[in-house]
Amino acid sequence: MNPSDHPSDPIPNLTSTSQAFPVPGHYVPAHSKRKLLMIGYGLLLFVLGLSHIWTPLRLLTFGKRAKAEVVSVVKTKEGLPDLILTDDAQIQAKLESHDRSYVFWNEFQFHTDNGELIRVRASVGSQLKPLYTLTDPDGLPTTDLVYYDPAHPKTVVFPLIISTWFASGVLIVAGLVCTLIGTTLYYWSQKPIELPHIQTEK
Repeated sequence: MNPSDHPSDPIPNLTSTSQAFPVPGHYVPAHSKRKLLMIGYGLLLFVLGLSHIWTPLRLLTFGKRAKAEVVSVVKTKEGLPDLILTDDAQIQAKLESHDRSYVFWNEFQFHTDNGELIRVRASVGSQLKPLYTLTDPDGLPTTDLVYYDPAHPKTVVFPLIISTWFASGVLIVAGLVCTLIGTTLYYWSQKPIELPHIQTEK
């Protein structure tokens, strides 16, 4: 029989539904581009977090270690001159109970291996009150661990200050999780998934 004898026969329509079921009883999730976009977004977060944490990691690996002493607290607010506090009584008098527009910065000093005295400000500030007072409960000067770049001693990191790592760590972990989920979804977007067989009563 010649197919031209039946011009009215419908032409099969390859809809998206028929493409999603290439094998009877199977399903292909598809949407691969969206999964690739998710992978790219995860990698972007990972690289962004790594870029922020690169200098601290470099100093921990190749830098020199020293004990830094808190010598002052600087209270700052945009539009106002900095206020330098050099004893704990001044600090207590200048604490803020509600105004978070002020930022307290600890300033430290330490000696390098060649005896040079270096004074630096911590890279992380604090609202309402400083991270450290000038003296500890025993009345001794407050100290903290510092790593510095021997070639540029003012480039430092205080590894015991949690805020040094928190934001970067969140970005790195979120990026890894997003990349892992995106990669898994992309892998299965190319694989036919067998659908459960449901028997119907005759």
